[in-house]
Amino acid sequence: MPTEPQSQPLVSIIVPVYNAADHIARCIESIRRQTYQNLEILLLNDGSTDDTLAVCRALAASDHRIALVDKTNTGAADTRNQGIALAHGKYIKFVDSDDWLAPDFTEKLVSAAEAHTADLVIAPFWMVYPENYVEHIRPWEKALQHVLQRNPPRTRAYGYLPAGVYTGQEYAKHLIQKPNTFYYGSPCNKLYCRDLLRKYSLHFRKELFAEDQLFNTEYLRYVRTAVSIPDIGYYYLQNSQSVSHSRVTTADILSLRRRVMLLYRDIYTELGIYPETRAAILRSPFGENEFTLPPLDTPQTHCCKL
Repeated sequence: MPTEPQSQPLVSIIVPVYNAADHIARCIESIRRQTYQNLEILLLNDGSTDDTLAVCRALAASDHRIALVDKTNTGAADTRNQGIALAHGKYIKFVDSDDWLAPDFTEKLVSAAEAHTADLVIAPFWMVYPENYVEHIRPWEKALQHVLQRNPPRTRAYGYLPAGVYTGQEYAKHLIQKPNTFYYGSPCNKLYCRDLLRKYSLHFRKELFAEDQLFNTEYLRYVRTAVSIPDIGYYYLQNSQSVSHSRVTTADILSLRRRVMLLYRDIYTELGIYPETRAAILRSPFGENEFTLPPLDTPQTHCCKL
C-alpha cells in the first residue's frame, strides 16, 4: 500500500536527462509507481538533441509531482547541481535516466533515515547488462577475472556493508576497504539530507569521470549517522558507450584516484581515523570494483524488470 503523503517528509528525486528518449519513460514510470508517494520529481533535460524533450513534456503532463526543467547542455555534474538547488525535499535521491527503481525502494530508504535520524542511507543494487552490452575490461581487471574464474550473469547484485547503523567514522572505515566500487561511489543507491548538501555547499565537480566518487568523499566529512539497508532496489544499467567506458584511459583513472587518495587523507585526518586507515588509503588508487569483485549470492527471480 502507498504511504500517506501528508504524514511523510518530502523526497526530491533528481533525474538528469540527455538523449534518453528511448528509456526515460521506463525510469520515470518506476518513480511514479513508488509506494512512497510524497515525491518531488525533478526532470532536468540537459540540452538533448533527440526527442527527449517531447517525451519529458508528456511525462510531466501526466503527473503533477514532475517538474520539468529544459536547459542548455552543461553535463551531468552541473545538471545534478541545478537539481540540488531546486530541490524542496527533506531528502534527496538521484536516479540516472536509463535506470529504474523497485516499487518500495524509496519507502525503505526513508524509513531507515527517519528511524535513525540518519545523514546517509545506502543500499545494495542490481547491475544490469543488456544483451548487446560490450564489456570494456581493462588489463588488470581481465587478469583478475581470469584468476577468479568468474563468468557473471547478465544481472547481478552488489553490496558490501552489512545492514545496520553506523557512526560516520565506522562508515568511513568500511568504505575505504572498497573505495572504487559503484556501491560506495555512486549517488544513486543512496539517500542524502538536503540540509547537509546546502549547509556545506556540497556539489558535483565537473570531471571527465568519477565526479560521483568525489561527491561522496566530500559528503563523508559531515555524516554523523549512516544506515545500511539490505533491500536491493536500484537497477543500474551498464552502458558501454558511456564516458567512463569509452574515453577514459588507465592514466586518467590513476591520476584521478591519486587526487581522491589525497582527499581521503585529509578527511580521514579530520575524522581522527587516519592512522588506522592509512594503509587502506595508500592502496585505494588500485582498489577493485564491481568488474572484479564477486556479486551477492541473490536469486535472480528477485529482479524487478520494467
